[in-house]
Amino acid sequence: MLKSITLTTTDHSKLKAHLDRALSAHPKNRELWQRLKDELERALLLPAQVIPPDVVRVGSTFTVYDLENDEVDTFTLVWPEHADIEQGKISVLAPLGTAVIGFASGDEITWAMPGGLRRLRLEAVTSPELIH
Repeated sequence: MLKSITLTTTDHSKLKAHLDRALSAHPKNRELWQRLKDELERALLLPAQVIPPDVVRVGSTFTVYDLENDEVDTFTLVWPEHADIEQGKISVLAPLGTAVIGFASGDEITWAMPGGLRRLRLEAVTSPELIH
């Protein structure tokens, strides 16, 4: 059985709206976003104040270890309009953003990326309330 992702109720509704807009504007990316859409359907929804601090949500800073190429990167997950890869801000609709949202520190994720299937492990997550 697949592990359900955990989302805040606010992130869930806002993400569904962003995803619907993105799918209608960029239908060629349907395959990329279909898995996220499926994940949203079975997500565990909780109020923001009870989400564990090590779960990736919009505003979280996370460190991810690529199990394939032994690379470690740190990013902050943001809404598409705030994405800026040079500042380490990655869109929730980017392949890596869709891969990690709702997962917790220590989770291993296999996800389709532009370069092929990637195996990732979340090494650390800092929730938005703890980021200064």
